[in-house]
Amino acid sequence: MRPSFEKSKSIRIWLHIAFWGFLYGLFLQQNPRADIFEHFEWISFLVFSAVLVYLNLYFLFPRYFFEKKYFLYTFYLILILGSGALLLRLILYSNDPPSDWFGLRHFLNLSLFVFFTSSIKFSREFFRKQDQVIKAENENLKSELSLLKTQVNPHFLFNTLNNLYGLILQNQNHEAAEITLKLSDLMRYMLESSKTDKTSLNREILFIKDYLALEKIRLAQKADIRFELTTWDKDIFIAPLLFVPLVENAFKHGLQTISEGSFAWFSLAVQDNELFFEAQNSIGKNLDVQVKSGTGLDNLRKRLDLMYPGKHQLEVEKNEKIFKVTLSITT
Repeated sequence: MRPSFEKSKSIRIWLHIAFWGFLYGLFLQQNPRADIFEHFEWISFLVFSAVLVYLNLYFLFPRYFFEKKYFLYTFYLILILGSGALLLRLILYSNDPPSDWFGLRHFLNLSLFVFFTSSIKFSREFFRKQDQVIKAENENLKSELSLLKTQVNPHFLFNTLNNLYGLILQNQNHEAAEITLKLSDLMRYMLESSKTDKTSLNREILFIKDYLALEKIRLAQKADIRFELTTWDKDIFIAPLLFVPLVENAFKHGLQTISEGSFAWFSLAVQDNELFFEAQNSIGKNLDVQVKSGTGLDNLRKRLDLMYPGKHQLEVEKNEKIFKVTLSITT
């Protein structure tokens, strides 16, 4: 880091030297027959300009302007400009009109230089601050998305382990082994998806199918579980584990108690750039539980706001027997 910093500092110094050299070269081009005093006058002006410019940029700006001490900044800036103009007036007295006792011409010229360089400095600092804000917002976005993902994964794992525990207690070893194998695949996918912002829709569908297979084993075919798909002819990528809260919600709150006619139906359709996912389940006697238990849906709304701002719609419908959530996303 040190050699790189020294190199950058050296380049910046040479650029500054080149800038002042360019201004002197511009004078030579415009005044090829200038006498010695005219050269002395221009060099003196450039030297005073450089001193005031760097005094402003590296002392007044950071100490007063960036600290929002605007009155002090203005006071000291006018003070150094006036002092510089007066000194130039004294040094170059013979070339100034007698009436210009203060050196107003030099004051205005010096002010122009300082204003020009201050504008550049202010613009650079402004864009640097904006860049820092954007980077900070991106970091916060990534952190919040990671947090929301971790809130999804342990919840799902907890439910699946409960299913596995129940089967072991019932001595259903074959089903327990099948759950263990599928759980391994699901956990592998969740670990992979935690490292990326997008995943293949086909891979997400496979995850849901495995999830539903686990639930069918747990419920022993006592509920009607369906997953309908439409076909599409292009690769689609979405945020990973986006549909898990909807699927989870249906089983956690809708099928806690199984009765005749219990169901959980899911469908996924793609039309042009629109993706539609629907989760619908029976309620039975747990309507209040489902309505109030909205952590999964709340997390999903936050993720959608972060990943698909202005490009999604989440609708919830409910009555005494059915709870339905419809999600549409523009990919």
